[in-house]
Amino acid sequence: MIGHANDQQARSLILCVEDEPDLRRDIADELSEAGYAVIEACDGREALDLLDASRPDLILCDISMPGLSGYDVLRSVRAKGPDYAETPFVFLSALSDPREIVEGKRLGADDYLVKPIDYDLLLATVDARLRQIARIRSVQKVRSPDLDLATLSKRFTLTNAEARVAIALTEGKTLAEIAKAFGVSRTTVAYHLRNIFQKTGVNRQTELVAVLMHGYPPREM
Repeated sequence: MIGHANDQQARSLILCVEDEPDLRRDIADELSEAGYAVIEACDGREALDLLDASRPDLILCDISMPGLSGYDVLRSVRAKGPDYAETPFVFLSALSDPREIVEGKRLGADDYLVKPIDYDLLLATVDARLRQIARIRSVQKVRSPDLDLATLSKRFTLTNAEARVAIALTEGKTLAEIAKAFGVSRTTVAYHLRNIFQKTGVNRQTELVAVLMHGYPPREM
């Protein structure tokens, strides 16, 4: 399927992790024709090396690979910290075992595509996940009128420091920007964010912003 690039697609970088070279090339070609920038990894180790040098907007990853599995890659991505918490992660698998889906969701996967790949569904899934992230980021710039330290502290039992970090996140600030503004280390901000995740019951930054501003996580597309 040949799509037409739009502004969102042209700015989006997709990491495709797949050990089957022909399939990886086909997926990359479809994404490129749709207007996305694509980087490819033949296994989990190469994927993690690429993540040290680039910041993809979305990750497509096979589950069953030699060496590091897709689950291992997902764990490593989420372990990179809050900056990667909102990166959509979509699994690719030849199996449709519900247990695989449950395990992937438990680890923080956003979606699941079964091989042989339906490329229309692939492109629709990628577009939906990127639009969801774009929508969440756009509302981050609009601060809720009743969102203040006292409200957040009472609603989620946050400390003052945690509430300040939470408000800064809803304003669209990055962890580095928050650390600089508050005169603390990025590690300190990350520590507060982990506490906020625990107290609000979410584990993704996009869900956190929606919960803080509206009281509920974003709906699935």
